[in-house]
Amino acid sequence: MIEELNKETLIRLYIKEKRPLRDIAKMFGRSYTLVRHKCIQYRIKLRPKNYKIINFKKSVLLRLYVQEGKPPREISQMFSCTPATVRNRFRQYGIPLKDNKVKGLNKAQLQKLYVNEGKSIHEIAKIIGCSHETVRKRCMQHGIKLRPIGSRITGVDKSAIQRLYVKEGKSLSKIAEMFSCSPPTVRSRCREYGIKTKVGRPKRIKE
Repeated sequence: MIEELNKETLIRLYIKEKRPLRDIAKMFGRSYTLVRHKCIQYRIKLRPKNYKIINFKKSVLLRLYVQEGKPPREISQMFSCTPATVRNRFRQYGIPLKDNKVKGLNKAQLQKLYVNEGKSIHEIAKIIGCSHETVRKRCMQHGIKLRPIGSRITGVDKSAIQRLYVKEGKSLSKIAEMFSCSPPTVRSRCREYGIKTKVGRPKRIKE
């Protein structure tokens, strides 16, 4: 319950136990944004993004990224940080990025997945094992015209939003995952349908 995410709990988990905001969000089934907002609301000082990354050494990155071939997104999940943090550490250690060598991101494959099959940027990123930004940039490099955000999304109509977001109290992130799109896309649909969005998850409507 949202009431459990109080100041005392956040101080214990975030300050004393030094857990990342994303881990706390998972514990309570809430979004990272909501937990961050609560910290600001309770005047709990936020740590720098790169704070407390365990064993984030050059030798570890070389093993994971170069030898084992894990993408930045997967490495970031292992250390509870963002892919951008991992890429920044690559630059710091002089480790060259391999985005230009990602298999399956040639023009023919992108035409097949994005244009012919109509898959989203996020879906292609999951298939290839890279970030959605890498897929987006590669489409632009190959002259593949990007669709308007949310143009391919089906099923996210007003009744679905009302049922999932308002009645069932699902978060925007959870709904986005269900329809293979991004949270901003769902938020845009909410604005389009006149459905007010809140920080975190709305209260369920009792039947």
